[in-house]
Amino acid sequence: MSERQVGQLLKDLRRLVHQVGLYPEGHPQTAEATDLAARAVDAFLDGEEETVLTIHEDAFYRNRTVVPHASLEYRGKLRDLQRRGIESLTFTAPVSRSDLYDIATFAAGSSDDLPADGTIRLNEPYAIDPETDDTPASRLRGSYGATLDAMRFVTTAMVSRGSFELGSVVEAVEGMFENTMAHPGAALLLSTVKSHDEYTFFHSVNVGILSLAIGQVVGVEREILVPAAVGAVLHDIGKVAVSPAVLNYPGRLNEDQWNEITVHPQEGALAIMAAGGPGSEIAATVAFEHHARFDGQGYPAVTRTGRPHVYSRLVQVVDTYDAITARRAYRRAESPNRALEVLLDGAGSAWDPDFVRAFIRMMGVYPPGSIILTSSGLTGVVVAPAEEHGAPLPVVIVKDPSGIHIDEPEAATVPIEDVVAQILPQDADIDPAALLESATQQVAIS
Repeated sequence: MSERQVGQLLKDLRRLVHQVGLYPEGHPQTAEATDLAARAVDAFLDGEEETVLTIHEDAFYRNRTVVPHASLEYRGKLRDLQRRGIESLTFTAPVSRSDLYDIATFAAGSSDDLPADGTIRLNEPYAIDPETDDTPASRLRGSYGATLDAMRFVTTAMVSRGSFELGSVVEAVEGMFENTMAHPGAALLLSTVKSHDEYTFFHSVNVGILSLAIGQVVGVEREILVPAAVGAVLHDIGKVAVSPAVLNYPGRLNEDQWNEITVHPQEGALAIMAAGGPGSEIAATVAFEHHARFDGQGYPAVTRTGRPHVYSRLVQVVDTYDAITARRAYRRAESPNRALEVLLDGAGSAWDPDFVRAFIRMMGVYPPGSIILTSSGLTGVVVAPAEEHGAPLPVVIVKDPSGIHIDEPEAATVPIEDVVAQILPQDADIDPAALLESATQQVAIS
């Protein structure tokens, strides 16, 4: 059973839960979402008569097998199900559309009743005794997930009462610091995880990881790097003051919309200072200046020295890189290689040239997460930076020359001259971060 099938089930269930909150049963939108969920359930069953999706602590399990990447990518859905008291869903083939609708209304909070003898049964006793999972990959995922939870918590607090407590974010970032410092190569691969539906949360955590990684490379001490990374994680917290319609507007913003966007750095900095008080100045400064540009021509205007603070300049580089490589409601994702080109083109004007050079040295010509096509027709994912400039790329081969997914991805090294193309994840139907387990097991990632 692949992660992709479990992830698709969770994605389509999430969509169905959303639709039943908007439309009644039988509505075309609800019917379409139900059909998609039914197909996903069939793939999840994979020919078996009965299969269980279980939530145990912070992970999804298919029967007794943990599904690590889907547990991270759909952590929001995991928490939603837990809040509804759902510990397991037992699917029995063939699953009826009516039962799918019922479980969706239950998960949405629209109903408190489920048929006891349906094709989807709730919270049946099912023994899970997962093996202890104490690998670099699982520890990194744990710290990433804890930071996602902290971001959801502070965002909810900001929306509901206009303030939050900084402690949960600091604690999460400290855990992320320890795991990123211990396994920087694996952390770079994990930072490629994306979520179209929860872009802001995943983007914030990715910017935090990349800030920690480049901070280590340039020699920033822990006492400074952790507060800077807290600012990196919270750099967009001020966007809670911006309407979703403006945030996701697909075209050029008018003057009023642009003015609304440009207040989010100030709002974020004020919120961080209110949450943390003395000692939170670095984090607040990063949030305040993350759009200020190296030449001071961004927003808000920086008049103190004509340039943003050094740690703001560090975060600006990685913020841009992750934003370019993520798919948004209004544009496609670009390749990691293209993101590096953009940074290089703007070095000295938009971005600090020293940090751009350091970032490119850290990431390599083909950064971790790059999906490459070789001259022999193989498709691979770069899982770590090359040891030195021009050295072969550590990859995991995921597709054969016919374009067929390989059941067990294979570790390999690819000479850089054998790379003939770079492919976007959505075009390749590959999620690079889902290969973290294979990568850490098969390739020596520091």
